[in-house]
Amino acid sequence: MVMKWEKRMIEEIKLDNGLKVEFYDYSRKVAGDRWLIGLLVKIPMEVDRADFNSFEDADALYQKFLEENGPEISFQLQKERNFIDEREKAETFSALLSNLKKHALSYMGHKDFASNYKRKKIEEFKERLSWWQ
Repeated sequence: MVMKWEKRMIEEIKLDNGLKVEFYDYSRKVAGDRWLIGLLVKIPMEVDRADFNSFEDADALYQKFLEENGPEISFQLQKERNFIDEREKAETFSALLSNLKKHALSYMGHKDFASNYKRKKIEEFKERLSWWQ
């Protein structure tokens, strides 16, 4: 996903499963004293050959994946609130961040999160490849 506006990292958390969660603020003024409050959560993950072991033609699929995507993928989650009064900007962002940490960190910190997410992305990639064959 390419964002057209500036984002700044506000926090990093290392999870028990070894993944690093990055939190970004991409809030911006939309009109007058009204804001779009935006929170982006990003978890970068290295993809290696072992992630392809359960797929047919694993070596070829891995090479194609690397050619198109490189050795890293990222889980991303966005939370937004639109048309927020400027006086409520900080409180709204803080509530988004707090709520996300409260409800999503245990999900993202699960021991199988990375392997399940990588598998899903590889399956999606393999399906896209089949469209062109």
